[in-house]
Amino acid sequence: MKKGLIILSIVLSALIAPAQQIGMYSHYFYKPMIYNPAFTGSEGATNAMLVNRNQWTDFKGAPKLTILTLDGSLVEKKVGLGISLISDRKGITNRTSGNLSYSYRITINNDMHVLFGVSAGIINQTLDFSKTLVENNTDPNLFTDLQRKTTFDGSAGIGFVWNNLEIGAAVPQLLQNKINYVDNTNIRGYYAMARHYMATAKYRFYIVEDKGISIVPQALVRFVPNTPFQYDGTLNVDWKDKFWLGATYKSGYAVAAHAGFCIHKQLYLGYSYDFIIGPIGTYAGTSHELMINFKFGENKKSKNYTDSVPAAQQGNADYEELLDNLQAQVGETEKKIKELEERMKKQGLKSDVPQINPKLNNLLFQQLLKKIEVMFDDPNSSQDDIQALRNEIASFLDSDFSDDVTQKALKKQYELLNKSQDAVSVLVKGGVVLQNTGTQNNYTTVNINIAEKETGKLIGTYLPNATTGKYLFILTPGKHYVITAENPGYETYTEDFTPNASNESYEVSHAIRMKAK
Repeated sequence: MKKGLIILSIVLSALIAPAQQIGMYSHYFYKPMIYNPAFTGSEGATNAMLVNRNQWTDFKGAPKLTILTLDGSLVEKKVGLGISLISDRKGITNRTSGNLSYSYRITINNDMHVLFGVSAGIINQTLDFSKTLVENNTDPNLFTDLQRKTTFDGSAGIGFVWNNLEIGAAVPQLLQNKINYVDNTNIRGYYAMARHYMATAKYRFYIVEDKGISIVPQALVRFVPNTPFQYDGTLNVDWKDKFWLGATYKSGYAVAAHAGFCIHKQLYLGYSYDFIIGPIGTYAGTSHELMINFKFGENKKSKNYTDSVPAAQQGNADYEELLDNLQAQVGETEKKIKELEERMKKQGLKSDVPQINPKLNNLLFQQLLKKIEVMFDDPNSSQDDIQALRNEIASFLDSDFSDDVTQKALKKQYELLNKSQDAVSVLVKGGVVLQNTGTQNNYTTVNINIAEKETGKLIGTYLPNATTGKYLFILTPGKHYVITAENPGYETYTEDFTPNASNESYEVSHAIRMKAK
């Protein structure tokens, strides 16, 4: 009996040890939502991720961790929603939890935003004493059946993103609930859920920016009162989030090597292996982790074609369909203009409708769409070619004679072009604001130049709308630019501009404010 009680005491002590309560997994750099709900839906795209981790495989009852998550963003990427299911098995314990996560993003400016997040869920924890090794398994002081208890759990977190810097802090097991167990003689034991304190910091250094190659160092720290301080240091080499290779030092425990790649457009695979340091490494066996992630809503195929059809052919099919729609829309617009002119003539009114040459308008559309078609057929187009086409599209979208219907259709075609080239872009919409000089604002002499910050290479020269001062241009997310605006009688406007990095194309508003000399 005494031996059985000693074993039981050891088991309960292990259960109460708070440092072992939050499952440790290596791919937190890929999905920080597991530890910090503030990063729920932070990637923009909807993601489904599965992680399976096996640790110390030579030990009986070794830890096994399985994680399944689904998260995405809503309301122009301001709100993130997610769900996570976690199974954490250690020895005679099996902890299963389900959590709902919510995050909200507050944008400070184009380069900076703050994230807030909370999660709430249920934990179901079981003790299976049939798996214990005891001298006398009929001892009445031992639990004789499966002990299963359920309690609530909650977490809170905050994140801060500034250009390529990402910082986060979170408090898992915020509620600090207790799970009580009772044996046959009314002796009680309990599992105390200790509050954890975790923080992360990550920065992305671009080493070959035009190729999307970067180095990403990241640090993670864990602290639980009355337990040793723990920290991880990770260094990854990343290529456009399509391939990564790196290593992690886990304080006093192991050095992990990990690699991952995009298998096919939306499907990602990652693997991590722990090289355990210290005496335990000689007999603990292997510790490794497999991650599978699927991104929804990217590179979708045309509904009229099967997966066996090449992307370029699908792009051309979309082009033909869109061209037919555009021609119908242009014809409808011309018809409405003629009807309006006829009504005004009958009433003896002078028409103020802009005299748009329908044939010229249609021809411009045809030429621009033909260029997009050519780009569809050339997946190896250079970044300069893509940017030049972006500039033409931006100029046409910003022109006075392109109506809302055709602009919407052209934007759709441009999104298809981005996907066919596996590229993302940011549509920058704004206006020039001239300081009041007592005279009517004149935008005809304003010139806007955009250049790459590191190389000084000119991306393009843009002219705002002569009447409203509005402008539109298309850039690459996460890339560093310098915007320069000149206008006689005004000070030269210069600004460093870096659109937020993203895996999806998006729009952003921006203003250029010029001061009179």
